[in-house]
Amino acid sequence: MKKYISVFIKIIVCIFIVINLTSCWGAHELNKLAIVMGVGIDKGKANDMVDITVQVAKVLDIKSSPKGSSGSVGGSDSGYLNLEEKGRSISQAVKNINRKINRKLFFSHNQVIILGKDAAEAGISKYIDFFLRYRENRLLVWVIVAKGSAAEMLDIKPGLETTPGRSIGELIRNQEEDTSLMPAVELKDFASRLMSKTTSPIAPIIEVSKEDKKKTVYLSETAVFKKDKMVGTLDKKETRGLLWVINKVKDGVITVSMPDDKDKVDIETTHVSSKITAEIKDNKPKMKIEIKQEGDLQEQTSAEDFANPKAFAILEKSEEDIIKEEVISSLKKSRELNADTFGFGDIIYEHYPKQWMEMEKNWDEIFQKIQVDVSVHSKINRTGRITKPIMSPDK
Repeated sequence: MKKYISVFIKIIVCIFIVINLTSCWGAHELNKLAIVMGVGIDKGKANDMVDITVQVAKVLDIKSSPKGSSGSVGGSDSGYLNLEEKGRSISQAVKNINRKINRKLFFSHNQVIILGKDAAEAGISKYIDFFLRYRENRLLVWVIVAKGSAAEMLDIKPGLETTPGRSIGELIRNQEEDTSLMPAVELKDFASRLMSKTTSPIAPIIEVSKEDKKKTVYLSETAVFKKDKMVGTLDKKETRGLLWVINKVKDGVITVSMPDDKDKVDIETTHVSSKITAEIKDNKPKMKIEIKQEGDLQEQTSAEDFANPKAFAILEKSEEDIIKEEVISSLKKSRELNADTFGFGDIIYEHYPKQWMEMEKNWDEIFQKIQVDVSVHSKINRTGRITKPIMSPDK
């Protein structure tokens, strides 16, 4: 009897295994997809309309074209195609595009979401909702703001990449890892700030530069939002001041001036850690910012020998002053815009929820007057492959 029961159980198990060995569920055939590389959003002429530009990769042209080449939209040597449509919502505009092409838009490889300036100033919550809900769209896609129209940014021929969307995505990734002068904002982080009651969303601003009659794009400033509307910008100094505080500086160079104001020393940042803590005394909040920065001597234009503890101490003190100045300038600009870019409100709520209930309704006024203490500790670790300067003291 036990033998038959064992055989019966094995048969049932085999049946369940066979049932689960089905073909791929929800699979997509590549030759039926239009792979999206970038999305541009501009405010429509009518108040309730949105203009959307979807950039799709022309896979056959990319495969057959020489590496790095790209042509005009619609040209035979173009690696991309820009599709434009209008709608009362993003999803409606996307459906309108799908009705005009013989392939389905596939958003899983999308690199950037570009918000036109007019759309950013009018309010962007209604645009972001689609990208958070739609399953195919990645939460790691970059969010940026165009100085002009988003459609224009997706129509600038890239120099090294096959599509403008991918080129802009790599531009953001490169500056995040190598310069840290502009924020690299992913959709999940942008949405998190957008849904916060106090923390202001930020995004890099991209604009067009014309050099030798050739158009190129570059990251110029940082857009600051109040709720879901763009209210102003931070310049490079103010932006890095913010990035120091929110622990987003990965690399970059700090230039220290010598006492004669002629010679310069460049110190490359190798490691940064920052911490923001809140304290409440006598019902008054106080914020404390602690920044620790480490770097290596990268270049100098003087003949002075810095390979000694005394010289290192002077450079480190100068670094600390520069970083503190950048943080203070960023805080000042944030107060001018009345936008809590640092996330002070969320930090107070996290540690003092009861007191926060009383502060929340007057947070805009409290933010303007809140005491902020900034402490910076810098350390130089190495001088590079040489220790002595190459310049002669006689020069």
